[in-house]
Amino acid sequence: MSDEDDLFRVLADPTRRRILDLLAERGPLTVSELAAHFPGLVASGISKHLMGLRAAGLVSATKQGRHQLYALDGEAMSRVLAPWLAKYEAYWSAALTRLRGLADG
Repeated sequence: MSDEDDLFRVLADPTRRRILDLLAERGPLTVSELAAHFPGLVASGISKHLMGLRAAGLVSATKQGRHQLYALDGEAMSRVLAPWLAKYEAYWSAALTRLRGLADG
């Protein structure tokens, strides 16, 4: 499986996307702090999601006392997403240029 496939597989889960959103909004958080935002999940469920996010390189963990602090690793996401998005950016750029030509012409 490619890095791109791994990334999209991980991002396909809404809980994982919400975890990434929380880390982006609030900065580093512990499992307990994250679990407080998911009433239907226990901490072990959040930990499993974090393992998947760490395996994909999207989240890093730092030991702080007895807890791990989890933080977003945006570089990994950018590294994988940038080439994929570039294909679509080129398409839309060309389409908008054609549309401008039609509107101006």
